[in-house]
Amino acid sequence: MYLRSPMLWLAVFCLPWPNALLAQRLPSPSLPPSLNFATSPSPVGSGARAQGQALAFIAIADDATAASHNPGGLVQLERPEVSIVGAYFLRFERQDVTRPDTVVENQTLHDVNLNYLSAVYPFELVQHNVVVSLNFQRLFDLQGNTDVASRFVNIDGVQRVSSQQTGGLFTISPAVAVQLTPTFSIGAAFNIWPNIFGNGWEQQATVRGEGRVVSGNRIVPFVSEGHIQEHYGFKGFNVTAGFLWTLNSILSLGGVVRTPFTASVAHTHTSSLTTTFQDGSAPDFRGDTFHEPLHMHLPLAYGFGLAASLSDRLRLDLDVSSVLWSDFHLQASTQDTLLVENGAPSGKGQAVLRGQGDDTTSVRLGAEYLWIGQQVVLPFRAGFFYDPEPGEGGRDTFVGFSLGSGIARIKPTNVYNKSIFDLAYTFRTGTMHSTATATTVHQHTILASIIYQF
Repeated sequence: MYLRSPMLWLAVFCLPWPNALLAQRLPSPSLPPSLNFATSPSPVGSGARAQGQALAFIAIADDATAASHNPGGLVQLERPEVSIVGAYFLRFERQDVTRPDTVVENQTLHDVNLNYLSAVYPFELVQHNVVVSLNFQRLFDLQGNTDVASRFVNIDGVQRVSSQQTGGLFTISPAVAVQLTPTFSIGAAFNIWPNIFGNGWEQQATVRGEGRVVSGNRIVPFVSEGHIQEHYGFKGFNVTAGFLWTLNSILSLGGVVRTPFTASVAHTHTSSLTTTFQDGSAPDFRGDTFHEPLHMHLPLAYGFGLAASLSDRLRLDLDVSSVLWSDFHLQASTQDTLLVENGAPSGKGQAVLRGQGDDTTSVRLGAEYLWIGQQVVLPFRAGFFYDPEPGEGGRDTFVGFSLGSGIARIKPTNVYNKSIFDLAYTFRTGTMHSTATATTVHQHTILASIIYQF
């Protein structure tokens, strides 16, 4: 939904004038239409350990976040455990405006949220290792702000639209993995996207305008103010399935697929616009409220990873994954609303929502080195990634790197202690192109996790 931030489509439509001017049907101040975020949701990586390796984790997947990266890796967990991951991000968006008579302000966004929560229980069934887990996963971010000023299309004046979008998409995912042979395992996570606890997104906008119109032989100044509030509740179900195959003592291969699905979206819209003319006419008020069910189609995604254990301390992983964003779309509103005549879009426009975005392929390379002392193990992690987004008329290129570390204490028996702490930092940058702007994004993300083993 990052964008990498989901930005808003800002547009104008004509409203009738008050009674004194109805006969002339002159153009009037305007509001945006029903607000939809205008790009794909921004995927969120799960877990501090995986994030420290640039999310190159498909062929490793040896902690509870395997339910997100590759459920087949869950069989590597030998003890019951619980884990929690928190996340903080800070994103700077610099706007280079390419559209005449349009001003788009720079933005700074930040948020703290729960990234992952899990409980894992391994056991043996018919001489096969089996692991079950229950997971909370925050999978998509839908944060975005927009502040745009532009001229009216058919009248003399300007309007300013300040909008804010908040929210995200998460799943509650029971998962199971089975070790079919000593070297091959499979697993699946059953992702329930519930319409509870704010699963979805909300958008609010304030629109202020001022200008002048000609009525007969007079010039009439006006001011206008409008408000829009949108809420989208999200509900759906899909499956993440994967395998992990140990090829030899050095190499392992992993694969994962996330099934496409069509989610139900409960849409609530409330808007109002008041226009006041300085010729003594009564203010003109227009408002609208409605509820409607919509559908959003989330696309197929799949990936493969190859890991190399070069020693008992050093491991490398290379992941290649694809998302068929050309299949992503949100159903248009079924309400009989006023049509868009023109607009000042910021972000990627309606193209991605209409299924016109391009498919993307990401490449990630990560490494982990373990410094093993007498009482503690200190991991050092790093990674690089190429992670494009679907864009308006093509792909928007994003690249970045990550760093991570942590600590795990060792008992005298040379096994890890009950608690493990991990920390990761990721920097991601790229440029989003739209009909109005080229938005340069710099995003900093910090993840911290605690694992407690029983």
